[in-house]
Amino acid sequence: MFQMKKMSVAAAFLLGNLFLSSGAAFALHPDLVVPEKVECKHKACQEILRLGNKYQVEGLFSKEFQEGKAECTRMDVALAVHLLTEKMAEKVLKDGNQAVDKEDLVLLSDLKEELRAEMLLVNTRTFQNRHEDLGTKFTALTRNIALSGGMVGVLQGSIGNKPKDGTDVVGRADLVFNFKVGENTIAVIDVEATGGDGIDAKAASFSGLNGVAGSTGDRVRFREAWIEHSALNDHLLLTAGKVDLSNYFDSNAVANDENSQFLSSAFVHSAVLPFPANGPGARILARLAEPLTLGIGYGSGDADSADNSDSSDIFDHGFGVAELSYKHKAGELEGNYRVYAAVDGSKEDGANKLTRKNAYSFGVSFDQQVTDKLTLFARYGERDRDVYAVNQAWSVGGQYQGVIPCRKDDVLGFAYGQVKGAGAVADAQEKLTEVYYKYKVSEQIEISPVVQYLVNPAGISASDDVVALALRTKISF
Repeated sequence: MFQMKKMSVAAAFLLGNLFLSSGAAFALHPDLVVPEKVECKHKACQEILRLGNKYQVEGLFSKEFQEGKAECTRMDVALAVHLLTEKMAEKVLKDGNQAVDKEDLVLLSDLKEELRAEMLLVNTRTFQNRHEDLGTKFTALTRNIALSGGMVGVLQGSIGNKPKDGTDVVGRADLVFNFKVGENTIAVIDVEATGGDGIDAKAASFSGLNGVAGSTGDRVRFREAWIEHSALNDHLLLTAGKVDLSNYFDSNAVANDENSQFLSSAFVHSAVLPFPANGPGARILARLAEPLTLGIGYGSGDADSADNSDSSDIFDHGFGVAELSYKHKAGELEGNYRVYAAVDGSKEDGANKLTRKNAYSFGVSFDQQVTDKLTLFARYGERDRDVYAVNQAWSVGGQYQGVIPCRKDDVLGFAYGQVKGAGAVADAQEKLTEVYYKYKVSEQIEISPVVQYLVNPAGISASDDVVALALRTKISF
């Protein structure tokens, strides 16, 4: 619904000084108190739209909401206040303090205080980075604590994989707790429950047909638990704790989430980037310029070791990665271009990593809006040929939003990729095609039929091709 940007220092300075200089105790006009469900005719929304008109800020609310056909939440109103404040701050930086009326700042300051719990989440990079992913529909529990969650279930079966053809069900549920522990610091805990191995246990492949699967039997665990601190006017961001490095590197706008985009792991991240299991680690993000960022991450290569210790040999067998990312915008069309390099010091496992060695990999990940509805992507990755069973992979594809005129929020996704194995384990390149259609039932429910066609599974030319059909359901709350 909204295009997000981090609140600028100028905006925070203007509103902070105004609030401090007022001297009076906070007293919000009763008409501006925002309920959990809001209609467009509400006074707060009308005032936000008036300011948007005045300062020429578009996209504050959806067209359906403004036409009275839909309601929004307190979080949606907070997002509108955030965007409006950012645009007004840009105007001040460009034209001077006189470009914004003081009474308008007073109004925004009052709304920010009324929406204090929601605003603290909107202003975190965690919320911004995961705004469209599982675990972003935050519900404020207190002024400093918020909760989000989601559930994903996949029913998937294969054809052409006799005698192992069959149908499996896998599921995942997350509860994400977000705590504000300081002015520029947040803590996040992600509790995850998973169940089911999926058809990958029966249909071997390099690509992986079901990225939602990933556990033997049922389990509940702390998937992530970390602290994030911003410094130097938000130009430096540090994340440390039990982290998932794949959240921060080799990202892609349309091929990055098995819960709501492509189901195959090969279209979520490069098949040759050996991310370690979630474990102790850290990530630093430096904003070198407005469109340019540098990320550096390090994690334990033994987080899934047999002794169940996430901290065993963290420095002896670590994983390090660095990525340079450039954001390009031409009018309203946005593109992201990333290049990364990684070193993997983990032990050999006999299946994926065949030799004990500090092995290197590199790759690129691009996504570019071609129109307001069509976004294309491309990935390429390569790594040490004498160390891994798989050493090269590439993929291309895209997504089209609103392919059916009356279903503007539905998404059609399409992708094709190849994975090359080492000569000792494969005699052909594995090829995978995937198409999905995401049917948006409501703001919180999505249903996606998925079709996959796998050629030369696991790089064996003598193997039969496999067709996999899946039905994925996602619920966010």
